[in-house]
Amino acid sequence: MPAPFSLATRPAVRLAFCTGIYVAQGVPFGFVTVALAAWLAGREAAGAAAVGTIISLAVLPWSFKWAWGPLVDSGLFAPLGRRRPWLLVAQAMMIVTGLALVLARGDVALLGWLVLLHNVFVGLQDVAIDALACDMLEGTERERASGLMYGASYAGTALGGAGLGLVMADGGLAAAVTVMVAIQALTFLAVLAIRERPGDRLLPGWRRGDGPPGAAPSAPPLRAGFAALAAAMARPAALRVGLGAVLVKILPACLYVVMTDHLFRVLGWSEARFAEVTGGFGNLVGFLAACTAGLIAASAGPRITALAANAILATSWILLAARPAWWEHEMTIWAWIGIHEACLATISVSFFALFMRVSTPAVAATQFTASMALMNLATSLGSWLAGPVAAWLDAPGAFLLAGLLQPLGTLLLPPAPPAGR
Repeated sequence: MPAPFSLATRPAVRLAFCTGIYVAQGVPFGFVTVALAAWLAGREAAGAAAVGTIISLAVLPWSFKWAWGPLVDSGLFAPLGRRRPWLLVAQAMMIVTGLALVLARGDVALLGWLVLLHNVFVGLQDVAIDALACDMLEGTERERASGLMYGASYAGTALGGAGLGLVMADGGLAAAVTVMVAIQALTFLAVLAIRERPGDRLLPGWRRGDGPPGAAPSAPPLRAGFAALAAAMARPAALRVGLGAVLVKILPACLYVVMTDHLFRVLGWSEARFAEVTGGFGNLVGFLAACTAGLIAASAGPRITALAANAILATSWILLAARPAWWEHEMTIWAWIGIHEACLATISVSFFALFMRVSTPAVAATQFTASMALMNLATSLGSWLAGPVAAWLDAPGAFLLAGLLQPLGTLLLPPAPPAGR
């Protein structure tokens, strides 16, 4: 007798499901940071301050999305599935707050607050889908999914930025918002039509009788969530992966700022040229690398993949430091951006898979989100360190020192994180 149709019983479906949700949640980010930013920049009453404020309000909820973790882990609506109800709540509220964006019209302040509120629920969706992935993906499926999901976020951002930007140029803000909300509504219907496990209800009060519920991981009480998180993060494997992620992400963030400053201040690059190389070419390379990295990590293992990408990155820095005259040639910068984005995408995908492997199922949403927050913290710290580093060393010296130190982070990774639970 065939297994009942659900995410738990159809590996290909759950892989497509996780990837599709990541595309959908990339759309609002691309819409705000590209399409809406361009629309505001073209309005005489707005200006750079308004654009910066809108983007900062869109990003702000992502810094605190970990707070959703204990709620998503609580199993509050367990008959509908452990994670699926939170996806539905998030998507329903994204539709409501998305439609409200039309009401703001020319009121930039109201528009900013609505963007903030909208992204609060995008953050909830992100926590819920990450937790679902931690619960359901098995073995090397985690590596493939990590690559596809990370790559899908690039695709969603491009759809929300370039795609909705074209819609906005032709039909205005209301048309672009309507298309974005339509994408979110289709995503809502897709989640509504499928269950996590056999026996889960599709709707409140209605259960299709095709088997008992699957073995979802038990959740701790909400008030005990933070204690459970602390215990999970303190496990040796989780602690080593988390610390390794912090150390690996600090120096690339620092050098990106150092190189950016050097390009403008010393080499005389223009903003348009820099945007073309980093925003266009860099994003394309990152997308392709992320998708490929998942396949490589599934075959070689996420630890080996991270070690190899990190070694290539560090070697490229040492070579750049040894030949500062090459920096005058634009192709050198193109090559650096390509290697930088490809290696960082590969490292990120590898760490996503490692975080999934070392997460404790009962607090997967909180632990995975907290682990991702460590990477964000490392990026912020590295960017801040660029100032003191640039005051102490010139750009080639900074690249040489970073190239020598960078391998230390991956040496902390446990030799064989568990492939399953």
